[in-house]
Order: sequence, then structure tokens, then C-alpha cells
Amino acid sequence: MLLRRVSALSVLVLSLGGFVVLANPKPDFFPPLMAQSFEGPPGHNWSKPRLMEELNLTQEQQQQLQAIRSQYKDQISQQQDELRQAAEELRSLMTSDADTNQIRPKHQQVQQLRQQLEALHFESMLAMREVLTPEQRQEFAQLMERRRDEFRNEMRNRRGQEF
Repeated sequence: MLLRRVSALSVLVLSLGGFVVLANPKPDFFPPLMAQSFEGPPGHNWSKPRLMEELNLTQEQQQQLQAIRSQYKDQISQQQDELRQAAEELRSLMTSDADTNQIRPKHQQVQQLRQQLEALHFESMLAMREVLTPEQRQEFAQLMERRRDEFRNEMRNRRGQEF
């Protein structure tokens, strides 16, 4: 009887933990998108000037990319804030005694906000892509692949696991 209760409790805790992880609006294990790459994420040695230099961007291209980034920055920031708030509300609901009829709509809202944020990132990437020449796009893809590899290695070293 005790074993059955402990097993049931363990399953419940693991299930709730999965939902809390799903509600996290900004997981640390995803590398940045193209739009973020021109800013240089914190904690990495990828600075904007270095990336622009490696891609051999003209002054005009740099200005165009900066304008695109500025155009999307506020929208993305606002969307991230909304997602963070909704995800926090979902986490609170998951840990409370809320009815599932309250939790499901909040989960749907979080999913919808994630999708909208992803769409904004995608649109900004498409706009930035148009500024680059085919050769620069190819070079950028190679740089990002190396960056992903470095990121994966860093995560493996931190966690001692393989992805």
C-alpha cells in the first residue's frame, strides 16, 4: 500500500515538473536566432563587430541590419514579457489546487504566445536574410553551425551529459 502511494506521488511530481518545464518561456538550451546573433549574446565571445567583420558586411548592410533589429526589438521584447507573465501564471496554476479547466486555457495562451514570438523572430530573420548576399548567407550558416557546436560542447561540459 505504501509502495503504491509513493509510486503514485512520484508519477504526479514528475508530471507536474514536466509541465513546469514546458511553461518556461526562455529555456537556456536553445542557441540564439539570426536576429540575436548580430547583438552577441551575453556570456559568449560573439560580438557584433566580430560577426559583421567575419561576414565582411558593408556599412550599408550594417545600417540595414541595425534598422531591422530596431524595428523588431520592441515587438519582440513586449512579446517576451507577455510570454514570461503567462508562463509564470501557468506555473502558479500548476502548483495550486486550480481546476484543470483553469489550467488548460492558460497553457493554450502560453503556446500561442510562444508561437507569436517565434513568428516575430522568423520575420526578423527573413528581413535580415534579404540584406545578406548569397555568399554571406553561406558564411553565416557555417558560423552558426560552429557556434551551435560550441554551445553544445559547453552544455555537455556543464551538465556532464550528451545531447
